[in-house]
Amino acid sequence: MPINFTQNQRNKLLIFLSFGKGNAINAKTIAIHMGFPKGGNQVKTRNLIRECIESDNDLIASTLSNPKGFYKIDTANIVELHEYLDSLEHRCREINDRRTQLLNNWNTAVPLNLTPKIILPY
Repeated sequence: MPINFTQNQRNKLLIFLSFGKGNAINAKTIAIHMGFPKGGNQVKTRNLIRECIESDNDLIASTLSNPKGFYKIDTANIVELHEYLDSLEHRCREINDRRTQLLNNWNTAVPLNLTPKIILPY
């Protein structure tokens, strides 16, 4: 992943985020704090978070339960890490199931032009 944000921006995010799922901060609030666009789904904010995880090895998670948003995982809290990893795995399975359904729908609807894509095991 290319680096698109400065170290100062990444540090500013990390200082702003709190530890623990119960202290999650929503993307709009983070966007306002960072001076990023706050409309839509806060793409720039989410890209910054992704970059922190992928480039700086930061432990940032998200939750859809209240409070919704992003938070840092404390290195002393492996349970919270496992819960988030399970959540990501569940989302992967749901997306793969939707992909499989679309693939099967296409092959049923267009039998003379079958897709060469395969059903992925998961």
